[in-house]
Amino acid sequence: MAFSRFRLAAAVAATGAVLGLTGAAPADSGDPQDSPSTEIGYFSYEPLDADDETVGFFSDQPLPEDEVTPVSGLPSSVQRQLAGHGVVVPQADTPNGYKLRKGTRSTDYVYKSADVYAIEANCNSSGCRPVQQVKLAIKEYVRGRTSKYWEITFYGSRWSGSSQFHMDYNYECGVNIPNASDETCSTWRRDGAQGHGSGVAVNKQKIVKKFGSTAVVTKFPMVNLLVTFADGSKAIGDDGKPGEKFRGWDVCVTNTTTKLCHSTGDGS
Repeated sequence: MAFSRFRLAAAVAATGAVLGLTGAAPADSGDPQDSPSTEIGYFSYEPLDADDETVGFFSDQPLPEDEVTPVSGLPSSVQRQLAGHGVVVPQADTPNGYKLRKGTRSTDYVYKSADVYAIEANCNSSGCRPVQQVKLAIKEYVRGRTSKYWEITFYGSRWSGSSQFHMDYNYECGVNIPNASDETCSTWRRDGAQGHGSGVAVNKQKIVKKFGSTAVVTKFPMVNLLVTFADGSKAIGDDGKPGEKFRGWDVCVTNTTTKLCHSTGDGS
């Protein structure tokens, strides 16, 4: 199988938020004396063996740490990239391909996504072994009553490998349009909804955003969590771009008590 290079060097030198994040990600194998660490911005890494390739991707399951996972056990989008076939961008009704990442609507006001794993792995013809894995999720809390605000919590924590990583977010508000492609709140109507936002994300960080006052309409949050690993490479989503795109649960907006809808679109 022919493998194509997929390491993306992060331009982290211009990001003050990553100051002090230094260290080496664990090497897959070999004598450290034969593989001196190399600096990239504020990060350092161990050079790969000649036959290895590095991939960064997202999966709903982590890779086992002490064994090699066959390429056939990776998400189909990663298999295609490793085989040199490029990325097939999935069809999605939501703007820019945001998807509901499973999860649970636990109350009329709270939804939490399933856990998703940002994975950096070294791969060769035998398969892939994880270098670093980060567990991600989001929680959506609708304040209810006459409030037109939702609170989004970001989760990002070490699963395996180095504990050093950097996380950013992009935020947008979506409008569920029946029998048509969805729109963003900022392009649909001026009703007080807060549109695009971005910044550095940390574990358990909360952002509060207004989703607009128009009644008898369905809104949902959209969050892209971008992960930069300890060596400066990035995790790539199923659309071939950095980050995992989380679609929130639909919110049924009314003039009185606003709640999560009983069911939701999922972006498919």
